[in-house]
Amino acid sequence: MWHTTRAISALCLAGAIAVAQAAHAGHDTRSSGTDSYDYIIVGGGVSGLVVANRLTEDPRTSVLVIERGYFDDKPQAIVPYYANELDVSVLISPESAPNAKLNNSTSSVAVPAVVGGGSVVNGMGYNRGSKADYDGWEALGNPGWGWKGLYPYFRKSTTFDPPTAQAASEFNITWDASAYGRGPLRTHIPSFQYSDIAAFWDAFEEEPGVTVSPAANTGIATGAFWTPSTIGARDMTRSTARKAYYDTVNATRPNLHLLTGQTADEILFDPLKPLTAAGVRIVSRLDNSVRNVYAKKEVILAAGAIQTPQLLQVSGIGPASVLQAAGITVRKDAPSVGANFQDHATTLMIFAVSNQSFPNPDTITTNATYNATVWDEYLSNKTGPIAAASATTILYFSRPQLDTPAAAAGVVSRLLAQNPTDFLPSIYSASAALLRGFRAQRDILAKQFNSSSAAIVTHPFRGNGFTPAPLLKPVSRGTVTLNPADPHGLPVVQFNTLMNPTDGENVVAIVKRLRRFWQNPKLAYLSPVEFAPGPQFQTDEEILGALTSNQLIFWPSLAHPAGTCAMMPERLGGCVSPDLKVYGVKNLRVVDASVLPLIPGAALQATVYAVAEKAADLIKDR
Repeated sequence: MWHTTRAISALCLAGAIAVAQAAHAGHDTRSSGTDSYDYIIVGGGVSGLVVANRLTEDPRTSVLVIERGYFDDKPQAIVPYYANELDVSVLISPESAPNAKLNNSTSSVAVPAVVGGGSVVNGMGYNRGSKADYDGWEALGNPGWGWKGLYPYFRKSTTFDPPTAQAASEFNITWDASAYGRGPLRTHIPSFQYSDIAAFWDAFEEEPGVTVSPAANTGIATGAFWTPSTIGARDMTRSTARKAYYDTVNATRPNLHLLTGQTADEILFDPLKPLTAAGVRIVSRLDNSVRNVYAKKEVILAAGAIQTPQLLQVSGIGPASVLQAAGITVRKDAPSVGANFQDHATTLMIFAVSNQSFPNPDTITTNATYNATVWDEYLSNKTGPIAAASATTILYFSRPQLDTPAAAAGVVSRLLAQNPTDFLPSIYSASAALLRGFRAQRDILAKQFNSSSAAIVTHPFRGNGFTPAPLLKPVSRGTVTLNPADPHGLPVVQFNTLMNPTDGENVVAIVKRLRRFWQNPKLAYLSPVEFAPGPQFQTDEEILGALTSNQLIFWPSLAHPAGTCAMMPERLGGCVSPDLKVYGVKNLRVVDASVLPLIPGAALQATVYAVAEKAADLIKDR
């Protein structure tokens, strides 16, 4: 990508970075005179900052947030256009374990280490799952966690800013303002759209089985939607958990403390009480100094679905076999910790297109003059393509819509006929509770596969030939465990992508359905020619073989890790209860994406904001 030094300098001089730096120049926890707080939150990402904000609304409540990373004020963390890249400088990236179904390949695991977490580096899409997604959580034994129970928190966390009336009219952009509230997180459909996107909407109107929905984020599962991005329309910059929930209150809340550059090394327990969390041992990244901080009420884990299970395990809560192999004293044998790992494995289909309008999504990277022009436009007016993030045109298909209801029923029949342990990690064979829980999850997935109540794939379109296709409903389950040779180092992440053959069937059906979509007459003027995986791959075996042998077009992760400390009854292999308390441990909760029992059919950030808002209310009601 081209961007000039002048452009970046101008952005800094414009004040965006200076303002952000001033906003967090407040509290130095080391000089606060205490190592004891009401609540200690491990992780300053989305869930951690939301919960910290809400708990410190009461000035009598003190909160310490521990964050491994630092504040990031680079343009990449501020300018929406950079959402089309991944800023690896604010990630810790453990290499995954070999993936058996992907030719034993390994891949980098994206774990944010920055104040604001994933909201600083993600693609900025604000997409909620369907009503059926969250009702599935409730059906697993989590009262109050269905769509009806979560919807108020989706609204509470967000404010929606519409595009201009001119843009809405030109592109027929629609939305439902009542789906949003007046919350801290700003969401926005940018007024800038590439003109070719209109052809995709024309294609949606004629595509068999596709419904053009008037509004996203209302619980509807399938169809074509205009979806917002996490952009603040007032200044056209990235809206993050830091910007929305921390910077806005930091200067006025002396009871809110944020300590950066510190790694949570171990949960501390009260030696005089039965398994009661009392604090956290932290290690400075600067000088490796060790410090203990204590919680009068609760320790709250918000470190994410990769690091939260590792922290529990190094603290003695996890599968006994894993802990014993690492020489860690078992405080509670909890096979659920680190199991149930899910992510959105993604196929990248690429079509070479011709006759594109000018400009188009590729012009910024192929035309230096246009690149300079749009950067000047953004710096001067906060408009144009630099003010937009990733795609806001999204198409969702249910499983029956990929081919036929009969084909979907066949997939379900084969799924339910399986012996689950044939395709699950070995810990499921050793834990009857985990196996019961998976069977319950499988029953819910089977119902969703047979209906249009939940999406199985989403296709974001920007107006060019790049079409990511994440599998939204994986049946395979991975694990996250500590490294027995280095328990406090990076964890062992085993995706187990496509381990269950149902996932492979669904991925192939996704490819075939997307091929048919690109044959829509409304897209004929683009003369699309399949580039990847390639038209030479036609049979199911050929398609799957082409994907699993090419890491460039099939990814085991979309950086949407979830489920590793699942919220389910303990008899179903759950780790936390519906009030997010860790089973068998007092004063310890988990509030991040690791509690999601089934990964929703959408990018995770909208869901995590809502979960954290609800978590804060649960904690207040303790």
